[in-house]
Amino acid sequence: MFQDYFNLFFYIGLWVFSTFLISRYCEKFCTSWIIVVVYTAFSFITLSLFSNPYFQDSYTGLSFFPFIYLFLFVIVACSPIFRYDMNSPSTIVAPSPKILKVFVIFYFIVCAVVLPNDFTNVQEGIVRLMSDSTAGAELYAEAHNAEKKSFSAIYSIMAAFHNCFFESFIFIAFLMLCNEDVSKKYLRMVFIIVIFEMLSPLAAGLRTITIMKTFTMIAATSFFFPFWTKDVQNTFKRCATIGAIIIMLPFLAVSISRFGDRQMGASGGMVCYAGQAPLNFNLYCLDTEQTREGDRTLNIFKKWVGGEVPEHVMETRSRYTAMKIGDEVFSTWVGDFVLDFGPVIPVIALLIFVLFVMVRTRVYNDTFYSYQLLILYFICNVVLHGAMYLFYYSFNGNYTIVSFVLSYFFLIFCHRKLETVEITK
Repeated sequence: MFQDYFNLFFYIGLWVFSTFLISRYCEKFCTSWIIVVVYTAFSFITLSLFSNPYFQDSYTGLSFFPFIYLFLFVIVACSPIFRYDMNSPSTIVAPSPKILKVFVIFYFIVCAVVLPNDFTNVQEGIVRLMSDSTAGAELYAEAHNAEKKSFSAIYSIMAAFHNCFFESFIFIAFLMLCNEDVSKKYLRMVFIIVIFEMLSPLAAGLRTITIMKTFTMIAATSFFFPFWTKDVQNTFKRCATIGAIIIMLPFLAVSISRFGDRQMGASGGMVCYAGQAPLNFNLYCLDTEQTREGDRTLNIFKKWVGGEVPEHVMETRSRYTAMKIGDEVFSTWVGDFVLDFGPVIPVIALLIFVLFVMVRTRVYNDTFYSYQLLILYFICNVVLHGAMYLFYYSFNGNYTIVSFVLSYFFLIFCHRKLETVEITK
């Protein structure tokens, strides 16, 4: 037991020391600072989980090396973001707001088509959560047992676009907020869409999607907040405060409903969700003889090249029941890739990817381009989403990666062929 605590405290110490270094060389509340603070916070939650008598017997036998592997993997993945924040460029070159507005307006139209179909469900779900202490568990069971509805081809295409391009929409919408002439109507529309996106999963008894979208908002805010005017910053703070209050009430209602009647209680359930990933990674991810060969993390891409892949999550789980750990529990985004490919291939792939990103995201004359920032935003999303969860863009989420690629080439096209503007802090 002493060795377990020593290894866990060493892991926590790595993140605490990283927070100290980032605070010394970068500004507070920059993207790098937020990433290390999030991981430091989760490491302390992990300690709370490990020390909880209800869970302690489940996580004995911690090793030293897996924590080192996990820490270094995250640090290397974030190195382009660290470089960006240490250089702290004062100017972003972006496409003209008139061009970006085309994408934003199209997304608004898509939301106008897709979201009303769920509005009644959201309204009924929130009312049930606020009036019935057992509603969260019931909604969760209904969401997992519900049969897929059939829709028209046009609606299905718009729904797919809506789901895949949410992260890109947030990036471009926040980029437009850097425009001094942005209207309050535009701000209100973005705020309404974001609030609805956050409430929709909670109305179905689901918390993870809301948490992940919160991390997406944090990632975008950390990059763009310094480039907004004081008026936009103040308006955003007010909207964020109101939004947090609106979302927190049903979030707590779902948590209490789903875990309040268990021995560990609602607070214990939340600690278990938030703190288990590093422990599971340490105990199982580097010590598995069987790998999933990309069936989770690269499911769609593997299918495109003719590989045989499971059709859905449950089929993947049934195929790999012999593994010591599955995706029914969390093991961080790093753990997901290690379970798919083993401990060596992900490291090689990471080094190649980071080298590519380092080349593509150099700061020239204190100036950065929006398509470069999109790459860092993607990395930040992956790292923050996977701090407590799994690789968020698995299975059909691979299409979201495609949306990032398409958005990247869209921004490059705008920079090279269309009008651009310079945005300064």
